Amino acid sequence: MKVGFIGFGEAGFELASGLDSESIDNLVAYDAFCDDPKFGAKVKNRADKANVHLVNRPENVVEKANTIFVAVPTQFALEVCKEIKERINEDILYVDVSASNPDIKKEIDELVTCANGKFVDAAMLGPLTVHQHKVPMVASGGGTQTFIERMEPYGMNIQEVSKKAGDASSIKLLRSIYMKGTAALLIELLEAARTLNVEEPVIYSLEETMAASPFRKTLNQLVTGTSIHAERRAEELEGSLIMLEELKLGSKLTAAVKDKLEYVSKLNVREQFGGDRPEKWETVIDKIIDIK
Repeated sequence: MKVGFIGFGEAGFELASGLDSESIDNLVAYDAFCDDPKFGAKVKNRADKANVHLVNRPENVVEKANTIFVAVPTQFALEVCKEIKERINEDILYVDVSASNPDIKKEIDELVTCANGKFVDAAMLGPLTVHQHKVPMVASGGGTQTFIERMEPYGMNIQEVSKKAGDASSIKLLRSIYMKGTAALLIELLEAARTLNVEEPVIYSLEETMAASPFRKTLNQLVTGTSIHAERRAEELEGSLIMLEELKLGSKLTAAVKDKLEYVSKLNVREQFGGDRPEKWETVIDKIIDIK
């Protein structure tokens, strides 16, 4: 097996570094910035560290490797596939780890499959700088089983979710709503808390609440409780908004949360449940979907 990378930014570098530590030899990579006056030196330095041979064109990666990780910015993922599709054959395992949307992954799958290659829609669900090639990864598409067979012996942590390209990306993008949303919400919260010099008691209170129960129990409690108390909670956030405005601090996310709570309230979900809190979050979400 020979491994190659198209795109050698942080993702490609961390994956390659991990695979190099597993004694996979002859790693190759192409990066569009290899000869860039500003970023070229960084690309070459990364390649040296990971024992990766840089090539001049993406087609060269396909010629030299049969397991190819495509780790390019989302806007270039489809373009890259179109550029190299004539070189793809039945020996090629094409693993797209970009954050492209599911429709793009499906288009790439069609191109690779039509060229008799095997396609994998792969999504990394953790920090690469910590886990490198062992980062938790979900994968879908017709080439997933081959991907697992080839790469698990080298320590890769791959979970197959389906044979359908786009499913792994859907999981990644949905997860991002929570992970990125939580980070942004924390920034808005902590900016205000720090300004008022109350960050420690606020953090302690949140820590005590969030650590009291396993994640699934907390998720269930928050969703089911909101289905009954959305209107009151939206009204409470009005006070938060007034405070942030008086402090002349950003309040976009707080306002967005208030809008979402008002949206749930206007759906009359509470009335649908007779004012009684449902036991399961699924009941709430299914009801919201049905009402819409």
